[in-house]
Amino acid sequence: MSEQRIAPSIARTFYGLAITVLIGFIAYIGRGVLIPLVIASFLCFLIYTLKENVRKTPFIGRHIPNWLSFMLAFLLIGAGVYLFVEIVRSNVETLLTAWPSYEERLRSLTQDVIAWVRTSSLIPPEVLGSVDQLQQAAIDVVRVVVSRAASSLTAITSNVLTFITIFLYLVFMLIERGRIFRKINLLGADDRERIVINETISDIGVLVRQYITVKTVSNLVTATISFIIMKLIGIQFAGFWALLIFILNYIPIFGAASAITLPVMLALVQPEGGGLQMALTALVLLIGAEQIMSNGIEPRLVGRTLNLSPLVVLFSLSVWGSLWGFAGLLLSVPITVTVMLVLTQFESTRPIAIMLSDDGKIADLKHPPEAASEST
Repeated sequence: MSEQRIAPSIARTFYGLAITVLIGFIAYIGRGVLIPLVIASFLCFLIYTLKENVRKTPFIGRHIPNWLSFMLAFLLIGAGVYLFVEIVRSNVETLLTAWPSYEERLRSLTQDVIAWVRTSSLIPPEVLGSVDQLQQAAIDVVRVVVSRAASSLTAITSNVLTFITIFLYLVFMLIERGRIFRKINLLGADDRERIVINETISDIGVLVRQYITVKTVSNLVTATISFIIMKLIGIQFAGFWALLIFILNYIPIFGAASAITLPVMLALVQPEGGGLQMALTALVLLIGAEQIMSNGIEPRLVGRTLNLSPLVVLFSLSVWGSLWGFAGLLLSVPITVTVMLVLTQFESTRPIAIMLSDDGKIADLKHPPEAASEST
């Protein structure tokens, strides 16, 4: 009897792994089609959330028609995307124009460090001869990295076809949103299964919208505070760095560190007023603002409803980042939350959902086998 039970379990595990590998292969091969589709879905969630907030506006919200609230939310998102593109374009062009002065400042700083090293006797004399070559090699590497990063940002914001594709996906998603949910509901074999499908979709929608809303508000507040700090300190391109802080903070674990590192490095080599003191001041204040939001305020708003293990978050970042690049990093958490919620509603996949969760506590099964046997 035990062998008869083990064999189907091994078969299910094998089929599950095979399906996972197949999905990963399809996600990688079809990333050109799937990434705009998933981004459009992300924006659709955001627009729907904004639309609900517009309807909750005191005094006038209840008098706004549903179609008008959708239109206002759509225009707000569109204006935000347009502002993002224009800020990136203008600041990248200005940064590339001003880069020779930054490079000269970087060269001056490294020469000061080399002069200190020569007088401190920390490095053997036979090694000192290659220090100048290392300095030039490091500056060349920085120049190449800046040039490639600027080219990548320009390419992203100039890809008209991708923006048109996302726009079309988004429009048709908003138009067919109700019909799509009704068709998914019809997949249930009976009323009980349809109720389960509706409740699961509702749970997914609530959690993903909550994550997007809280994360967006938190990132906006963090970026605004960071912008004020950088303006007061005197860091150039403060608006551009604040925008990057807003975007990169969607990426768990690594996003905040990357967003803070860039303006701090700029403050170090800034020709006008830059230096170690400005860089350290920016580092302390920006880290303080980010930590207050991410560890103090944001957890109180979102709580532990996502219930994802930090190891799972890190793994999902690696997987989706490898498959879809930067877009995968941004979308890794909403995708993983959705997968975990779906897995909780099937008896055979609940152990996987438990392993993905942070504390092992997952949602109750909405269609337990006992209930199904009693109804029959």
